[in-house]
Amino acid sequence: MAAITDHPIIWTRGKTIGRGSFGIVTSATTTNFSIDIPSTIAVKSVLFSRSKSLQKERELLHEFQDCDHVIRCFGANVTEEDGKILYNMLLEYASAGSLADRIGQNSRHGLQDFEVKQYAKSILLGLSHIHGRGFVHRDIKPDNILLVGTDKVAKIADFGFAKKVGGVKSQKRKHGLKGTPMYMAPELVLDNEYGPEADIWAFGCTVFEMVTGKTVWDCSEANNVVYLLCKIGMGSPDLQNKRLSKEAEDFLKKCLVKEPRSRWTADMLLKHPFLPFIKATIIL
Repeated sequence: MAAITDHPIIWTRGKTIGRGSFGIVTSATTTNFSIDIPSTIAVKSVLFSRSKSLQKERELLHEFQDCDHVIRCFGANVTEEDGKILYNMLLEYASAGSLADRIGQNSRHGLQDFEVKQYAKSILLGLSHIHGRGFVHRDIKPDNILLVGTDKVAKIADFGFAKKVGGVKSQKRKHGLKGTPMYMAPELVLDNEYGPEADIWAFGCTVFEMVTGKTVWDCSEANNVVYLLCKIGMGSPDLQNKRLSKEAEDFLKKCLVKEPRSRWTADMLLKHPFLPFIKATIIL
């Protein structure tokens, strides 16, 4: 591997840990003698000729580097490998995988109550920071929440769809739906509007999934995107589930209300009794 741009982090590519439309994610080991750079990182790579979106994501992550609940970006560089020019974004390594992985391990029963609350609180702290800076993530879902370190701290990742919206008001989109249909808010489907409220809806879908092990909408509907979007736009999620406590159900009703202006903000949800102050560390 021959680096063709200067960058202070020296790293060696390891195994592939993820693939997507953007390219690949691999693990990597570093040889930097710095307490700020861990010995293992993740590298998100794409052909340089197709790296515009990834370069934008790196710039966005730089905006949030002072938030402990957003995945860290250590920088980026360009390498030549096997005759290809690659743009590489150097990221914090999530040794415990994604929240989707964790839910998948417990899909029959959902996660333990203290896990749900701890992860939910971390995600909300991240969203509070993101929204406070005038940005919307636009693709909150379990796959984009990574669990970092031995404490498995939940951190928001994948800012490929993130956008500045200029304050707390929703902003009309100009180009097609962005995000994952299963987690889209009704106003995206009906009114083509993106705002912080849409992230809160997606967050509510994620919390429901953590508690129950099931998606808010029937998974079989995901195979028919048009039908799924119609149901999101016209219907309401069924929150009747034996695993939901009264507090959890009330919390979700504050997230999954169809009228976006009536949806609670991240800061409001952080004060909900469903999320008491938590000292416990997840030990699995």
